[in-house]
Amino acid sequence: MKEKIYAFVRRETVLCAAVALAAGSSLFYTPKAEYIDFDVLSILLSLMLVVAGLKQIRFLDWAAVELLNCCQSMRGVVLALVGITYVSSMFVTNDVALITFVPLALVIGRTIKADMARVIILQTLAANLGSMLTPPGNPQNLFLYAHFDYTAAAFFKVMVLPCLLSLVYLGVLIWRRPNKPLSLSLEAMAMPPRVQTCLFLLLLGVNIGAVLHWLDKNIALAVTVAAVLLVKRHLFKEVDYSLLVTFVGFFVFIGNISHTGLATWLRQSLLGTATGTYLAGLGASQLISNVPAAMLLAGLTNEADALLLGVNIGGLGTLIASMASVISYKLFVVEHPYQAGTYLRTFLYYNFAGLFLIGALTWLIFIR
Repeated sequence: MKEKIYAFVRRETVLCAAVALAAGSSLFYTPKAEYIDFDVLSILLSLMLVVAGLKQIRFLDWAAVELLNCCQSMRGVVLALVGITYVSSMFVTNDVALITFVPLALVIGRTIKADMARVIILQTLAANLGSMLTPPGNPQNLFLYAHFDYTAAAFFKVMVLPCLLSLVYLGVLIWRRPNKPLSLSLEAMAMPPRVQTCLFLLLLGVNIGAVLHWLDKNIALAVTVAAVLLVKRHLFKEVDYSLLVTFVGFFVFIGNISHTGLATWLRQSLLGTATGTYLAGLGASQLISNVPAAMLLAGLTNEADALLLGVNIGGLGTLIASMASVISYKLFVVEHPYQAGTYLRTFLYYNFAGLFLIGALTWLIFIR
């Protein structure tokens, strides 16, 4: 029994922390239902159902194989892998982008007998950097977008600068990669069912519209649930319910402490300035990952833009700064355990270089 509990805590560390913080703070402050943002939970559930559907019909895999078979050089292959990871992460989250495209990079490595470690690190950078641009790109964006009541225009105005900087950074890293002619012939995949593909892409559009306040979130949830029940009801088993409970735990904790003396002091001191909030977002992300960092700090500051930038750029750096980075690391190490140390050193070099360059330029241009 103890072993099972220990394994669960290790697997769901963030969930356990959120529940513990909620329960502990509720001993001193009375929790209220109004602390829980049901709009965020509904859109998160809808998006998880849609993304699960796209994964199951393997739409992203099919699109990637079609694109890669058009490449005529190694640089073209790297550009395709990194580019499709970057763009797709904006819509299906950084986690799903890496779960989908890192295995494809490993397959290509076996096919052409090439070391794909650096390519996978570039894919990881692309997933974390590309997902910054949109609210549904990652959980912290979805949360902060709702918590601070952003409009679509206001959100994109903040995030367009670091995204442009990230494109330059990734472009330089890709251009530095050695190039050689390459004839890649991956086994063609059957085209996903057209009706289901159109349905899930339409549902994705509906939910993105709901995130951007163009549609009512409850209507988007109702339409999505009804469609999934009719077409693929087993997708409800694929939903990450632990993430939903994690959000509830942080909602309760933030609500409980938001009116305390400590929260007031932090708002007036360290987190009372844009620079302080930005640095806190960067630093906290390195230690506890950017999703919990965003949720913990959101109730302690009014500097929305600085926090949004801090926790997104803070996804660079350590391996746990963004939990999506752990996904690609595990996928690579399972196949190449003897290269774990080399991978980690290279990962940290590229990530901290990006953190310093993009982080410093963003501070100088946007915050200072």
